[in-house]
Amino acid sequence: MWCLKLNHFIHKFTIYKYIYDLLPFYAILRSIPNKLLGVLAMFSSLLILLLLPVLDLSRIRGSQFRPAMRIGLWAFYVNFLILMFIGAQHPEPPFIMVGQISTLFYFAWFLVIVPVVGIIENTLMDVALAPALQAK
Repeated sequence: MWCLKLNHFIHKFTIYKYIYDLLPFYAILRSIPNKLLGVLAMFSSLLILLLLPVLDLSRIRGSQFRPAMRIGLWAFYVNFLILMFIGAQHPEPPFIMVGQISTLFYFAWFLVIVPVVGIIENTLMDVALAPALQAK
């Protein structure tokens, strides 16, 4: 029986599971230098999806009539793809910094951008409908 000999000094960083290419959560894990905080950030990036109905403060739930949210959603899609790409790369200095910035934007999307866009859209809708409501 033959076996494949592997030089661990050469192939140490090039062998990884391909699941890291599919989801951005590995990039979030690697972007934080502290291991415990990285694991907490990775799990909180999954659990923050459950808070999205609470954090969306807009009265209109669909994005068909929300142009500001459409633009922001495309920025979130691009950030998601960047995190997927960064998760598949080796942990080297340019990729670590891009991963940290993308991780910051990922959490800022849910905690800052979605509520602020909802409040702005509600305010603009109230300003636009105020003359119609006063005429009644």
